[in-house]
Amino acid sequence: MKNMWISAVILCLFAVLAPVQRSLAQAPMQNIEGNVNAIMSKLNTALTLTDIQKPKISTGITTFLNQRALILPPANSNPKAYDTKLNSMHNGFYRKLKSILTEDQYTSFLQLKPTENDATNVLSQLFY
Repeated sequence: MKNMWISAVILCLFAVLAPVQRSLAQAPMQNIEGNVNAIMSKLNTALTLTDIQKPKISTGITTFLNQRALILPPANSNPKAYDTKLNSMHNGFYRKLKSILTEDQYTSFLQLKPTENDATNVLSQLFY
């Protein structure tokens, strides 16, 4: 009887904590428009984007973040599939940026990559 109660309590804890953990892991992606604006602000300062480049870069970032948000749910259940999809998305996103930015701007962009995935650095969303 005692084991049954302990099992029931543990099951309830997992049922309550699992959705909380998933929502915390996805929290940075919740506000895509705000993230795009913050990323654009950093990129504009660091790369001195032209008026022609700004909307193209903004659209590319928005598309990338929206696609990334769609593949986040299976990240925990199937990390290999997630990594494969994310790698493919990164390649396409970087190709798009390379076609918009000058060679010097693109090199500077790559140097903006944080050393690790840091939730406090909005640019991490473009690299990790």
